[in-house]
Amino acid sequence: MRRESTPSGGRRRAVVAGVVAVVAGLLALAPGAARADGALVSADPSAGAVLGTAPAEVTLDFGAAVEEAESHVAVLDAGSRTVADGDPVRSGSTRLRLPVDISATGDYTVAYHVTFTDGTTATGAHRFSVGTGVAPAPLDAAARRAGTDAVTAHAHRIDGFSATLLVVDGAVLAGALALLWLRPRDGRPMSLRAAPRN
Repeated sequence: MRRESTPSGGRRRAVVAGVVAVVAGLLALAPGAARADGALVSADPSAGAVLGTAPAEVTLDFGAAVEEAESHVAVLDAGSRTVADGDPVRSGSTRLRLPVDISATGDYTVAYHVTFTDGTTATGAHRFSVGTGVAPAPLDAAARRAGTDAVTAHAHRIDGFSATLLVVDGAVLAGALALLWLRPRDGRPMSLRAAPRN
């Protein structure tokens, strides 16, 4: 009676190495997380600013070049209504400007979700006050959520090249795993010829 052999340790290591290589490749193609040098450098109005008169725009300066079409900025009043007067526009490579129309006193929340030209992102929020003479209330969970929802409820374009590479990587992984799985277990080289009948 012929005993069926189990996959060798070398074969298992090869499968694991292949899977790790493919996963590493897929992660390299995925959009990155926010990086330290792409974080918000300065804002006008700044966090906690107490303004006597309403600004005409909000500007955000970042530590890396921003992708204007993929970046979103919102300025919300106390009722979570937007007071933006247009879309954010890039000024230079690292600055976004958003015109606003503020006609009432109160606290205002600036929220942003910015994509940088290298694919990394940054998200954040802060507050300033207009005409109250006191610092704005700290951002509570509800205000932070409203700000985040205002700048993340959108769809980004799908990068066709990256999507194609992901599909190719998946096909290569599936093919490699199929070949390893179909390989004879008794150590014989693999052949596409039909096995002889006894």
